[in-house]
Amino acid sequence: MANMFIRTIIMYVVIVVLMRLTGKRQIGQLEITELVTAFMVSELASYPISNNTIPLLYGILPAITLICLEVFLSYASLKSRKFGKLLEGSEMALIKKGELDQKQMNKARITVEELKSALRVGGIASFSMVEYAFLESNGTISIIPKTGEMPLAAKYVKSDVKEEGIDHSVIIDGRIIEKELATIGVTKEKVGAMIAERGYKSIKEIFYMGIDDDGKVYIIEKEKEA
Repeated sequence: MANMFIRTIIMYVVIVVLMRLTGKRQIGQLEITELVTAFMVSELASYPISNNTIPLLYGILPAITLICLEVFLSYASLKSRKFGKLLEGSEMALIKKGELDQKQMNKARITVEELKSALRVGGIASFSMVEYAFLESNGTISIIPKTGEMPLAAKYVKSDVKEEGIDHSVIIDGRIIEKELATIGVTKEKVGAMIAERGYKSIKEIFYMGIDDDGKVYIIEKEKEA
């Protein structure tokens, strides 16, 4: 028991030191190659800890090899832009100039609700407030709001600022979200009337429809299949 305890401490210290060599401070900063390295290193470290017959070096040496390889690849990526793009991939624009790119959404396998969640984390209440949104190579989503939606403290504005509230998803990919309708007290018939007023014949034509707490409607038309 004491032997396993000591081996665990040794491996823990070694792995922490090795991972610090990558220069990353948190999981959200890891690129795909670094994430794979972290998983493999943790797996290699578990063998000599759980089995006393396996020498510690059998876990330490492969871990050192992986970290050295990762550092080399990171350095190579810095020196060669093309190699970096090949290794790490590039960002994907999910929203461009205020328009949601449905093809890129499908390619990235990002749902509307996942993108809305990223908007809320960034303090954005509605798609209509976004100029650009990028899926970065490390898996995070970065948001650039429209110029008119940039944060400005109300105390610096002479007129009263009206709160619009959050955007509620009432239609996603041609389907009505009944739970959201109940939340804002809107009926299916009312939704049908809203889209008819805007020239749509069916909800199947709508990729996304949101209604904020102030009743403002935001619609993204479904792209026509080629």
